[in-house]
Amino acid sequence: MQTAAHSSQAGLVVQAEAGDALASIDKAQLANWLGRHGYIVLRGFACDVQGFSDLVRAHSSRISLDPARQFHDKDGKVLAQKVDAGMDAIGLHCENGNSPLWPDLCWFFCTQAPAVGSQTTVCDGAAVYRDLSPQMRAALSQDIVYTRSVGVELWKNYVRHASDDGQEAADTRTCFQRLLGLVDASGTTQVELNEDDSVTYSFRTPPVLHRSPFSPGVPAFANSIFGPSFNYERPRITFADGTPLSDAMRAALDDVCQRHTVDVGWQDNDIVVIDNARVMHGRRRIEDTRRTIYNALSYY
Repeated sequence: MQTAAHSSQAGLVVQAEAGDALASIDKAQLANWLGRHGYIVLRGFACDVQGFSDLVRAHSSRISLDPARQFHDKDGKVLAQKVDAGMDAIGLHCENGNSPLWPDLCWFFCTQAPAVGSQTTVCDGAAVYRDLSPQMRAALSQDIVYTRSVGVELWKNYVRHASDDGQEAADTRTCFQRLLGLVDASGTTQVELNEDDSVTYSFRTPPVLHRSPFSPGVPAFANSIFGPSFNYERPRITFADGTPLSDAMRAALDDVCQRHTVDVGWQDNDIVVIDNARVMHGRRRIEDTRRTIYNALSYY
């Protein structure tokens, strides 16, 4: 395998040579690359959707999911979920970063690279933090809170897949108790069951994280302030004291983020592994509808 910088910002490209297999990348090596570079592009390896799922399993302690996306198959052997969120551009975000069910790793597998545009973008939050003014760092010292409601089918789907037996609880109240058991127990999240069996949660988190399992203690502007809500109700985002994030602050933060945002530059069969507590990702507008990308989420 040969390695090279993905960009001047961050990232590492790991290029397969003759005879190299994904199975030869051990867990410690992958973690070391993520700690140094934030995200990895695995390029030139022989792989299919099943092989991608096997790679995710080999490097993860627990599998997560987006309950609004469909799995590639229904027998549980394939973890990949089809990326399908309309055609518009998608803002930078950490996957599931506006919820307490926030995985450590975000994985992508591109079976059909776009011929034009349609690129996934990546932005190293550690680089963004270093570029923030002292005044902006001070303004971001307060936690932010995401509040939204989630329909019954979506939250029950998450609980079903997260349960050891893969089965949904017999009644909604029991299923809700299982959900509470999956939510961060540190007191940062409040969850209520509504009369229509939807849930409403408020999730409190710092906009600047220091908790990457791969680069612990390194501050990173990593959050979902600009993130999408294609399959969900758009969350209300405020500071912990209830103050909304101003348009001026969002614009200033977006300017800094764009200086550190690059395209993945997809090639067929590329795999991208992202430290989801440090590196945000997004998407340019879809111009090539043949683009085919799968996603998986997991905990280290």
